[in-house]
Amino acid sequence: MSIYSKKDKALTREGIIGLGESSIRKNYYPELQDKISTLEKMKTRNQALMMAIPDILLVSDSNHHFTPFATSKAEEAALVLSFLREPAIADKLKQGVDEVILNRKPEIINFTVVSSVQKRHFEARFQLTELNEVLIIIRDMTQRTVLEEKLRDMAERDSSTNLYNRRKFEDAMLAYEDMNSVSISLIVFDIDGLKNINDTIGHLEGDRVIKTVADKINENFNDAVLISRIGGNEFAVIYEGISKSVIQSKCDAFNLKLDLINQNLAYEVSVSFGISHSNGMPINGAQLYQFADHNLYNHKLLKEGSSKSTLVKTLMKALEAKDYVTEGHTDRMSELAKKLGLTFGLEQHRMDQLTLLTKFHDLGKVGIPDNILKKPGPLTPDEWEIMKTHTAIGQRIASASPELTAISDLIYKHHEKWDGTGYPLGLKGKEIPLECRILSLVDSYDAMTNDRPYRKALTIKAAMSEIKRCSGTQFDPDMVKIFCEYIESGTV
Repeated sequence: MSIYSKKDKALTREGIIGLGESSIRKNYYPELQDKISTLEKMKTRNQALMMAIPDILLVSDSNHHFTPFATSKAEEAALVLSFLREPAIADKLKQGVDEVILNRKPEIINFTVVSSVQKRHFEARFQLTELNEVLIIIRDMTQRTVLEEKLRDMAERDSSTNLYNRRKFEDAMLAYEDMNSVSISLIVFDIDGLKNINDTIGHLEGDRVIKTVADKINENFNDAVLISRIGGNEFAVIYEGISKSVIQSKCDAFNLKLDLINQNLAYEVSVSFGISHSNGMPINGAQLYQFADHNLYNHKLLKEGSSKSTLVKTLMKALEAKDYVTEGHTDRMSELAKKLGLTFGLEQHRMDQLTLLTKFHDLGKVGIPDNILKKPGPLTPDEWEIMKTHTAIGQRIASASPELTAISDLIYKHHEKWDGTGYPLGLKGKEIPLECRILSLVDSYDAMTNDRPYRKALTIKAAMSEIKRCSGTQFDPDMVKIFCEYIESGTV
């Protein structure tokens, strides 16, 4: 017979511990009372612990029913509700719950809440319980995240200019090598003559120049992916998916801003730059930088105030002294060539190469005997063959000079003709580099319209008539048409 009667079936406190009964169960009363007391203490302790924990605690079942876990904080309850009302965050929490239930192991996700007041960063940890529920611990990571970002920023920034540093730049270029679908443009800048400013006016003023240039670069190229200071007086800018013409226009705008700065200075701040593009090809960061740096070097060669331009000036004086070029000839050609180069959309580095080509296309004549070079009458066939070697001689000299390597191939091809009757390769039409086609036209025009030892200058009308006659044979016909319009309208 059961010791329980029907009236004892109700599970009451008294029924459990046997109060008022003559049953043997009375012997358990002290132990049960202790257990209850212990459980109540644990409950109180746990509630106090949970109240002390700054984290948000949620419980979810497999159906994504989220319940705050023992919270009495109004602020915390409101934050929980805001999470669940935000679809993107709610979806992340649901995804975390599903992952834990499926994989039976803890998960961690991070999310950000942006309000009109601030941006807050959170970390959510998911832990499966024995009841097949998921305990979610959401911790505010804003302070830690902001500190980490600040430390990372300090490690990646140049303290003087607040631009990114070389390490950041190199990491970015390295990362691009793993991206096949990205086309980037790189612009490299160098402040000309900064050493002279440091030596004469002082390093403090030199630092001001660096900061001023950095600010102008940052202002003018503020839509770039990355702007870095990569050396003492060198900067780099990276763009993604921008056309060459837009890049060039931005560089032109930057030059105009420098001109405005120079109006208020006792000295001139000059900045050279070089551009290179990946053109949709797989990116080789080192090679792309090398191209940009080489184009920068060519740009620097043509700067009047640049120490690099000393080589150009020295060689030009030597050529003029030997009568291999007529004084003023290259300057006049450069102006005409630049006009045509801009019309045909040449980028800055190709414009620089074109300018160098106008100065040094006849560099190889230093290897031609004077009795042939200065002969007043027609050359014999043998003498003409020797004269034609000046393109190859010029190519070899330019190739051996780091400053002129970029134009060595153009020097070699500058006597090619549109109809293929030129030398040394017999190139035809657009096989001839555009720079060489421009040079051929402006060189002939300048030669005809200026006095030479063996003849007087032709009139502009006579020179234009001769150029039109040679259109399609010696000269690019499209270029002749544009050039004639310039001359006849008086714009050059």
